[in-house]
Amino acid sequence: MLTPRQTIEPKPAGEVLLIRHGESEANIGLPSDTPQGIPLTARGHQQARQLAESLPAPDLIAVSSYRRARQTAEPSIRLFSQAVVETWEVHEFTYLNPVLYAGTTEAERGRFAKDYWQRCDPLWNDGGGAESFADLIARCDRTLEKLRHMNGRRVHVFTHGYFIKALLLRWQHQRASFDKAFMALFRDGRKINPVPNGGVLRLLASPG
Repeated sequence: MLTPRQTIEPKPAGEVLLIRHGESEANIGLPSDTPQGIPLTARGHQQARQLAESLPAPDLIAVSSYRRARQTAEPSIRLFSQAVVETWEVHEFTYLNPVLYAGTTEAERGRFAKDYWQRCDPLWNDGGGAESFADLIARCDRTLEKLRHMNGRRVHVFTHGYFIKALLLRWQHQRASFDKAFMALFRDGRKINPVPNGGVLRLLASPG
């Protein structure tokens, strides 16, 4: 299981902390109307405050546009007021049509999610504001490109579990095609060693 301080060491240059949002209402089985609007629980807010107290001062705070990630970042933004704050496209992977499944729980969406992963089509888009797996990997590529140009700065990235897994996989296989085999690689590994709510993955260098 990933610890809050698991370390990966590429060539030395800067520091990137990938931070998964705190516990959300969806994480405890409550229904959600939109992927973007899911809020933190009281425990999630506590995790956010604990993160701010334990993290080193950043030069830049990059935040997902999704509510649970922004709420997790808020205590750090207040504490580290000298840091530049930017919204990056590091939001969670929404692969099911959010219009069709509004007001449902993760458990209720389970069989539809299973069908999606069994299809394993990297170009499939379920509609309603969802994205394809190829779209997700394209976002990862653009994020990695930004991180390559941080020039030794310390960056806190407040993001989501699937995005973190996809970003690290893409980092390890940067020349892989967006094909069925690559999607299957992600699918089969996405639940292994999950990043816990409020977990931090520390990169000792900008990817490259």
